[in-house]
Amino acid sequence: MSEEMRRAVAEQVRTSLAIENALSRPQARAFVRCLQTTWQVPTIHWSARESESQLSDARRLLHAAHIFRTVDGPTCPGAIDCYRRTGELLEWLARADDGLRTIVPIELLAAGAYQLGGLPAMAAGLLAQVPSDQDGVSLLAAFLRADFDDVIARAANFWSEHPHLTQPDQGTLLATALLESDEAGEDGDRVTWYFTIELVRTVGLIADCLRRGDDPRLDRAMAKLRALDEMAARTFSDDAALVLSLIRDVADRFVAASIYKPLRALAVLRPERLSKLTDYARDQFSRGRGILWTSQLQGLERLLRDDSFALCTPTGSGKTLVANMAIVKELLLRAEPAAIGPLALYIVPSRALANEVEAKLTSELGRECLITGLYGGADWGITDAWLTTDRPVVLIATVEKADALMRYLGPILIARIKLLIIDEAHQVVPDADESTRVSFAEHSNRAIRLETLVSRIVARQPEVVRIALTAVAGGGPHSPLRAGSKAAGMLRPLASAIAAPARLSGCWRPQRTHQVVSCSTS
Repeated sequence: MSEEMRRAVAEQVRTSLAIENALSRPQARAFVRCLQTTWQVPTIHWSARESESQLSDARRLLHAAHIFRTVDGPTCPGAIDCYRRTGELLEWLARADDGLRTIVPIELLAAGAYQLGGLPAMAAGLLAQVPSDQDGVSLLAAFLRADFDDVIARAANFWSEHPHLTQPDQGTLLATALLESDEAGEDGDRVTWYFTIELVRTVGLIADCLRRGDDPRLDRAMAKLRALDEMAARTFSDDAALVLSLIRDVADRFVAASIYKPLRALAVLRPERLSKLTDYARDQFSRGRGILWTSQLQGLERLLRDDSFALCTPTGSGKTLVANMAIVKELLLRAEPAAIGPLALYIVPSRALANEVEAKLTSELGRECLITGLYGGADWGITDAWLTTDRPVVLIATVEKADALMRYLGPILIARIKLLIIDEAHQVVPDADESTRVSFAEHSNRAIRLETLVSRIVARQPEVVRIALTAVAGGGPHSPLRAGSKAAGMLRPLASAIAAPARLSGCWRPQRTHQVVSCSTS
């Protein structure tokens, strides 16, 4: 069958079962049953045949996703839609404690589908709330949620319970079992057991190599996993083979999304710092952030390719990691050694967020940089260490504190600043309400203050690298950021100013003035 015919078949399955924001009647019933079970209220009538039908649809979607993945690539929209709907269907069955869980590890299939659909948090949340009492399922569940420390711990427990399997000659058990001609029943049991041994060995090795960044051993482990996947397709049931296929695809995604890749690419700027960057990557794995999400991969690709840009991704999607990597790039790799260290200004909208950012940066980069928070009641003076240190400095400040710093220490900041990070950058757009008009009249509007602060910094230091972080790209019909609104259009000049390398001079304002507000001094 040609690729076009395969794609047409997969598209037919996607259209009938996986249209975004639309459920068929059986899917809606499965969703309602899941909610009722979760809320511990009487459920609608549900038969075993309906469960089998939902599982069958999930299998069809997985096969369709595999076709899309093979023909158009792993990130094509068709594959993403099929994987996400598969995860939803199987999650609804798993959370309803369906009887199928005793036959098929549907929570593993759901988690694997969510991972491949770009929803790793959904996979981790499901596996955390639908535990299993089977050691093998728990091991694979830990792998699917990218908890490599747990994978290694469970693999170590397995070898502790079976120490004789760690002998050098035990690596050929599976091949020997396949060649020997024992009775069919015994042969099948032995093959299954020896296959389990090799799977534990392989998954544990992949987890360890991912965590350490050991690419040569990782390549060998991935080759072994591919061989096991091919063997499972020929030897075991369709569902068992499907689990192994998902494990393999998820492992491929983990390899491609490892934080080691962008860090090694950054190391080209200063090869002698590679060991430090490797330590940083291992620290991220110890924090459970070593496998990058799709939004983080896209942000880091932009960071590697460009200097200044605006990153708009949902809340909780890992924008802070991109900002941290920008600090590593500009302060630790690109900045030349000097008597006074380079400086990054990290502007946040609130004291609570400033405190959170300061704590995270201190724990991750505190050994390499001097992290200083200037917000709330924090005071500063000419004797502060960050003013004279030769270490790289990260200043975390609210808009008001940053504005005060620019007024009193502007020349010092401008001479040292290499990086400007603006968190929640959408706040440059004022709300269209009465309080905004009052704050405009009183010259206390935060949006205008942020706008003028960034404008002054860029005008006086055009070469500074600028990164804007925001989770807002649109809104409801009355939102100031609604597509097509004046406020939404006002963000575009700011984004251009952030990314543009052009030199600015004179009095410059990145937003168009739509209304002049005057007030009397009498």
